[in-house]
Formats: sequence, structure tokens, C-alpha cells
Amino acid sequence: MIDKKKLTEKPWLRELIADLLIAYLRFCYATTKWQVEGEDEVKLVWASGRPVVLMFWHERLHLGHASWPTVNAQPVAVLSSQSKFGDVISKVNGAFGRHSIRGSKAKKSDPSKNKGGAQAFRDLLRWLRAGNCAATTPDGPRGPRREMTEGSLKLSQISGAVMVCLGQSTKRYFELGTWDRMRVPLPFSRGAMVWKVLPAVPADIDEEIFEQGRLAMQAQLNAVTARADEIAGVPL
Repeated sequence: MIDKKKLTEKPWLRELIADLLIAYLRFCYATTKWQVEGEDEVKLVWASGRPVVLMFWHERLHLGHASWPTVNAQPVAVLSSQSKFGDVISKVNGAFGRHSIRGSKAKKSDPSKNKGGAQAFRDLLRWLRAGNCAATTPDGPRGPRREMTEGSLKLSQISGAVMVCLGQSTKRYFELGTWDRMRVPLPFSRGAMVWKVLPAVPADIDEEIFEQGRLAMQAQLNAVTARADEIAGVPL
């Protein structure tokens, strides 16, 4: 397995990796024939100027930049870690017109180590309250796969941001042996985007109702992702 820490130790190597990723993703996006469902409802969100929490599973991370437009829609912020590999991701984000907010959740094995997660959450809230979009992977950064954590829902609940679930898929891809079974798209493929707009999480609900909402949102994100796979022609 590739050691990301060693691979990104040197600044020039981080720059090179980022540039290669940017060029490769742009080529994949440009040579993919996309089919979109639910675009009419998400266009209303783009035109509204309201804050938005965008959600897609971590395994489809490499498809995210192909979705949200950089004009006539809310500016997007993406969370990236404070690590050196996070420098790579931040440069990739910037190349696609995204703003990076640095920080990540502490590891369960070492909860005392400050990775900037609390500050990043506060920064995301400020970003949302300014009428922007926060793109999140609610099972990231370490899983379990497709198990929604409460962070994205809390952002919506506190800020009043509407929630948008995004399923994306390409027929041609290769799958990494990571915890999330991350898919890396291949060029000259058939692709799909499936949007589902949902209201903000109510501010005045109790823990039981919140948990019911979390499970419902998890099911909804699974549903749009499965639908995207179906449209793209990915075998079940």
C-alpha cells in the first residue's frame, strides 16, 4: 500500500501529485457523457442564494468536482485535513474553484490529538451563514463506509441550510483497496448524477427524532447513489 506521508514529504512532490490529479480529473470529466436526474430541483437551490449542505459518500470523492457549478450557484467549501496530503487536496480543490477549510476529526485511537476538527466545524458554520455551500462526505474521513455521522446534519440544523444528496457514478472506474472502496473514474465513460433536495434539519427536535432523521438521510444518500450506478450501467 502507498504511504501517503512519505509520498507527500517533499513540497515539489506534493505540487506534482496535485497537478497530475487535476489534469487527470479534468480529462475524465471532459470525456464522460453525463446523464442527470433531479437537476430542476437543484437549480432552484442554486438560484435561491440559500446556504446548502451538499452530501455524497466518500467513495465517490473523485467525482464531486464534476457536479456543482462554479457560476450561478453558491460558492463551495470543502473540508481537507491539516496534513501534507491535505495540501495536495487543497490545491486540487482550488483548481476546480472550491474553497478549502482545513481540519479533520480526531482519531478514536488518539482523541487528544488536535486535528483542527472543532475549529473547522465553526469555520464551516460561518461559511454557511454567509449563504454558501459546504460539501461534505458524511462517512469520512475514516468510515465506517456509508454510515452517516451526525456532522453534516448538525451543520444544517444549526445554520438552517437545506440539504442536497448527490449520487454520482461512472461505468468505467477502478476501485481502490481502501476502507471506503474508493472509485477512481476512468476516461471515455458513461456517467450519472442524481440530485435530491431535502429541507434543513429542524432546530427544535429531540435526540430520538434526530436519529430517525440521520437514518432516513443515510437511506436517501444510498438511494441516489444506487440510482446513479443504475443509470451509468454499473453491474449490481
